Parts: sequence; C-alpha cells; structure tokens
Amino acid sequence: MSFDEMWGQARSNALTRQRSSMQLNQLPAEGGTTQPHLHVDASVLEERSKNAETVRKNFMDADNKALSATSGISLKGFKSDSGVAVFQKRWRTQMRYLESLLEQGVKGNLQASAAEFKAEEAERLSDVKRAGNGRDKN
Repeated sequence: MSFDEMWGQARSNALTRQRSSMQLNQLPAEGGTTQPHLHVDASVLEERSKNAETVRKNFMDADNKALSATSGISLKGFKSDSGVAVFQKRWRTQMRYLESLLEQGVKGNLQASAAEFKAEEAERLSDVKRAGNGRDKN
C-alpha cells in the first residue's frame, strides 16, 4: 500500500469518526436509562446545614487542641521566637476567618435557602387552596 493510499484511508476514517461523534442531546431511546434528578427541599438543606455545623465544631476542636499543644512552645533567646509568634497570630486570624466561612457562608446560606424553600412552598400551597376555593363557588 502506498503512502497516498494509507493517507487517504486514515483521512477517511477520521472523517467518519468526526461525523459519528456529532450528536444532538435528546431523550433516551425507549427503555433507556435517564440521569437521576436532584431533589432538594427545605429538609435536605437543613440537614446539610447541621452537617456544616458539625464540621465547624470538629474543625474548631482540632484547632483548639493544636493551639493548646503549641502554646507552651518557648523559643526565648532564639531568632525564630518572633517567627513562631507571627505564625501563631496568623494561624488564629486564619482560623477565625475559616470558622466564619463555615458558619455564615455555608451553614448560614443553607439555612437561608431552607427558609426560602419553606416560604415558597407555603405560598404555593396557599395559591392552590385559593384556586380550589374559587372553583367551589362557580
């Protein structure tokens, strides 16, 4: 087989692969499987919020243990003494920042979303009840 023949066959195979890989998204064929749907409601968000609080508490417990273990370190007379003090100060600042992210950023936003879900659900239920009462009068 010559180079030109091999090149032509390789090019033809590549074009065939390109054409066959271009497909539009569509529903699965009859009997096909579908992707699972994400079901989120207020209770799911509240549970995640509790989990975030547990993580925050565990994280802060670990931080307290680490600070307790390192607070007794004394390097007086060594040049690195000031470096350890700077490290401990930065550590505390970063831990407070991380704690606030977990508490307000994660837990707080999950709780706010759960409250919004509940309010929206109550409003929809009220709308359905009003619509049902309106039909009875006609």
